[in-house]
Amino acid sequence: MGEVADVGQSGWVWGTIDEDRQEMWPVMMNWFDRVKMCIGWDSVDRERIVKLRRCMDSDLAKVIEDLGEQLTEFKDTQSLMSNERFARRLHDVLREWLSGLLDGAFDQEYVKGRSAFGRRLVEIDLTFEDIILLEELTRRRLCRFAEERLGEHSGVSTMHTLDKAFNLDLTIIYSAYLEVRDAEMERVLLDRFLTVTGFSRTLYENLAGARKWN
Repeated sequence: MGEVADVGQSGWVWGTIDEDRQEMWPVMMNWFDRVKMCIGWDSVDRERIVKLRRCMDSDLAKVIEDLGEQLTEFKDTQSLMSNERFARRLHDVLREWLSGLLDGAFDQEYVKGRSAFGRRLVEIDLTFEDIILLEELTRRRLCRFAEERLGEHSGVSTMHTLDKAFNLDLTIIYSAYLEVRDAEMERVLLDRFLTVTGFSRTLYENLAGARKWN
């Protein structure tokens, strides 16, 4: 996994990809293919994920409900589940979280979609701690489901595949989420600076632009 960490430090952040700069996608996907190679994702893992998803089709609503209850219990916000709008929004997020995780394609369209999902998590006010908690709750729930439905032997191999899928999925989601959150923090700090100093926003942006191109 050292190679993955080094690549991450080189500045390739999924959340910064501009959809209009299509020429960048081959470079980014080459990077992500290297991540998949380091993690060891292969066609067998893909087949296991597809099988797990088929097994979950009839239980997906129940799994989503369980995850929602556990998440609000850990955050001590169970009372919010009585709010229909909140509960529906949370369940929609959990459904998209699970559907993406269990897709297993890890191609360019997948990466675009999960990067956008990571940015939406910021928009619905989920903290980074919430995402880490959600990851752990989802991991436990799916591993338990795999063991119960697929048997001990198949369950163990599927859990190993799930670990790989989580690592790949979260590589994209975390990067996009953190990029948006950091950008928002920068905007807040800039607004505070301009308010305190009385500096012109237009002048500041022009100076920043000139420095970028020098």
